[in-house]
Amino acid sequence: MIAFAAMLDEAEDKAAFEDIYNAYKSKMLAVAYNVLGNYHDSEEAVSQAFFTVAKSFGKINGRCRPEQEAYINIVTKNAALDIYRKKKSENSVAIEDVADMSDGRDDVSDEALSDFGYNRVVEAIRSLPEKYAEALYMFNVTGLSIREIADAVSESEATVKKRLQRARCKLRELLEAEGIRV
Repeated sequence: MIAFAAMLDEAEDKAAFEDIYNAYKSKMLAVAYNVLGNYHDSEEAVSQAFFTVAKSFGKINGRCRPEQEAYINIVTKNAALDIYRKKKSENSVAIEDVADMSDGRDDVSDEALSDFGYNRVVEAIRSLPEKYAEALYMFNVTGLSIREIADAVSESEATVKKRLQRARCKLRELLEAEGIRV
């Protein structure tokens, strides 16, 4: 935290950043963990997110809490997604290699199937246009209300409701095209 605060010039900015750090670090870790599923990588994402917040501190300092929280959640999610993409590209395996890894068992546990389904849903959400994916994320993952989302994105509540409705419809279409019954 000290390293990030050192990026700021004014003592009051450093104090405000420390308040933000203390208020959001746990929630940021939860947001990152939800994307990555790994504590170590989640800490790295939170660190990257705080670096971004410190660099753009003038944009959020003095804003109302819901706007700050929404911005911080989005920055954290994006940092986690960057790490996820990097890990995914490092861990990609050729289809021929997957056949070689088989241990000869044909049975698949329900847990593996549910993880597979979950991953397909997550990938479908990520493939949605950003405004839809972001609305679903803010509502379903971070637990922001329609009003808080509307405040954060400077849109009306009706617009946010409609965006969520359209996002769910598009997600349903994608999942059904993938063969997942919704």
